[in-house]
Amino acid sequence: MEWRLEDVERASLQNPNTFFIPSLKERQKQKKGDLVRLHFVLEQTAEGGPRAERMWVEVTGKKRWSQTYTGILTNQPVSIKSLQIGDIVEFEPRHIARVLIPKDDPRWLDIGEQMALVSNKCLEEGGCVRWLYRETPDREDDSGWRLFEGTESDAYSSQASNISVLNLYALLDKDPSLITPLKGAFGTAFERENTNSPWIEIKDWNGSSD
Repeated sequence: MEWRLEDVERASLQNPNTFFIPSLKERQKQKKGDLVRLHFVLEQTAEGGPRAERMWVEVTGKKRWSQTYTGILTNQPVSIKSLQIGDIVEFEPRHIARVLIPKDDPRWLDIGEQMALVSNKCLEEGGCVRWLYRETPDREDDSGWRLFEGTESDAYSSQASNISVLNLYALLDKDPSLITPLKGAFGTAFERENTNSPWIEIKDWNGSSD
């Protein structure tokens, strides 16, 4: 076969600080009509080509007595020639990299698929986000959010290798409590002492919403 579905559970275990996926409970409760994102890994890649195509599949059913879903591909593949939009795909919870959050869900964010800059200190074992602010971005896919552990020096933060670019919904998979500050407008900032502390908006922060 030209492609295979990525086992995102294994990928997440191998890269626990950068590869975040929905909880197993979330991945097991998908129903007809829900949209999930799967990673279609190419068995052979062209030079300069993608390793995988990340595409959305609409769930059409679940096989009785098993964890196998069936679904319809909703994207037109670019690199995988043996797949077409509308094709039937079978997959399991271990293949679900992302679930689509509906607008009536309290976890929904209008910027959820946009990106944020995150200090690697937040992603280290035992680390967490304790300070974040939102600035006006220059790119359409940038949410403007900048997240920090709180102990970074200026020298550390100025090194590009110390900063990761992550999807907001991926960050929420790692830390659902971020939903509170991430609903903030441009120019807002929030802090907390630790993961068990409430988020506090910083009213006198001198950032600018331009």
